[in-house]
Amino acid sequence: MVAIVALAFTSCKKNENKAHSFFATVEEMEVENGERVYLTPGNNPQFYFEQGDQVMLYNIDYAGGPNSYYGVYTARTSAPQTYYDYQSGPIIEHLERADALFAFYPGQRVNNAYLSQSNYGIFDVPNHQTYREINGISALPERSFAMADKKVDVASLQNVLFTFQPIMGVLHLQLKTNGEERTVTSIVYEDNTFNVAGDVHLKIHEVDPVEMTWLFDNYDSSNPTYLARLNDYINTTGYFVDGAAYGKTMTLDCGEGVVINGTAKDFYISLRPLAFMNGATITINTTDGPAVISTTRDNRIRPNKRRDMPVVNVTPLLP
Repeated sequence: MVAIVALAFTSCKKNENKAHSFFATVEEMEVENGERVYLTPGNNPQFYFEQGDQVMLYNIDYAGGPNSYYGVYTARTSAPQTYYDYQSGPIIEHLERADALFAFYPGQRVNNAYLSQSNYGIFDVPNHQTYREINGISALPERSFAMADKKVDVASLQNVLFTFQPIMGVLHLQLKTNGEERTVTSIVYEDNTFNVAGDVHLKIHEVDPVEMTWLFDNYDSSNPTYLARLNDYINTTGYFVDGAAYGKTMTLDCGEGVVINGTAKDFYISLRPLAFMNGATITINTTDGPAVISTTRDNRIRPNKRRDMPVVNVTPLLP
């Protein structure tokens, strides 16, 4: 009898653990020429889940917010694939899927104040990022790369696998000098057209990551059929960006400074899709003064793609 009770208890604990965690991975990134960038240590830009990262997980009822629930989960390890473990939120009492499970990374950027009102969510995109290196290699700024996944074909949160689809893209700058050392203190990107930071508002249950990615990848303001499809998606999701506080500028803070020389150094900035479509001004601030690059060329940022820019020699651009 004792053995049977012990076995039953162990079985319950295993089921409980499954209910308290899920497994997550992320799609590979591409550069604009189609080359794959494998998101593992030693490749650029490095992206992998980091221990303590948060995902906001939703169990969404299409009928209305009062029956939709959220939960905060944190990454167990640092790896391209990892388990996320439950930390807080009412979703733990509602593991059976209602209409859809929706996961958003990074969870720290999500405001659930309006979830009960038509499933509205607010996703913060700050106007600053911080340069960093991992194992001596330039890497994506921490928690700057928004991703999402949606599941409608699983019965519950138990045993679910989320494959995150990146919403944002990456601007890859390569800076060098004539050979002398210069210290970069920050890089300021200013878009000619679009807000690149602010509060993104949308109805969570109407989000379709696949459709959203297609719309950004195939943007064509001269095609009436495309515009009708885009407007339908915007109206359905209630999508809009409040950029009043942040606007068209994104700053990469380089802290105490990053030294560049005659060998090109990599800098990465995460940006929303369609940024850089009508050009931008990029100011490279150094301890010797600013170097300014301005263009109206179409270098548009696309979801889950890295836009590699030509190597820039800052020496002739400095005062």
